[in-house]
Amino acid sequence: MPATFAGKALDAELLYESGFPNLDDFWSEGTPDVNAEGGSLVVRTLLERDERKHFVSSVFLKRVFQGDVLVRYRARSIHADSHRNFNFFIHTRHPDGRDLYATRGERSGDYPEYHVLDNYLFTCLKSDQQDREGFDFFRYRMRRDPGFHLMKEVHSYRCENFRWYTFEYLIRQGEVSVCLDELPHECYTWRDPQPLREGYLGFRSFMSHLEFKDLRVFQAR
Repeated sequence: MPATFAGKALDAELLYESGFPNLDDFWSEGTPDVNAEGGSLVVRTLLERDERKHFVSSVFLKRVFQGDVLVRYRARSIHADSHRNFNFFIHTRHPDGRDLYATRGERSGDYPEYHVLDNYLFTCLKSDQQDREGFDFFRYRMRRDPGFHLMKEVHSYRCENFRWYTFEYLIRQGEVSVCLDELPHECYTWRDPQPLREGYLGFRSFMSHLEFKDLRVFQAR
């Protein structure tokens, strides 16, 4: 299957794809309201904080990927009061070598629990800034854990409820990139001198009702 990133062809091999017929390939941490519905992964968190951490959700794929990868999916917010918080983990693992799936019962879904793990964490959510027409921007944040290090932040593009977006993430030759809707001008990159090499992939959200479709994972060359 041909692969593209930011609208350009990329040498890559398809490793995994899911139309979410069920959740057999996934596990979740945080809100229990995670379902496969009509070919989509649907995650509904509480829209206010609670002690049981049901206002957050992490949904991981039960598979470890290695090396350079391209990840692609479509997503949208499905609630008028959603925070529109689209987060994604790549190469998530315990620095001490313990398996993430085997230790899932040790986590409640609370955000700081992931900051002590190895991972790339991409955050795309509603910004507090707006464009000239008064529409909310996306706020992109790219972090590297452990340590919750902010590597890049940008406020750009229009962030709307109920609108489908294409999210692309590329880890390749030390460069860590995110792109929305295959647009080169909505592609943001930083270089990691010591890139992470393997781990789990996972969706992450906060005070949002989200729908995800058409997940594909490629080995990038």
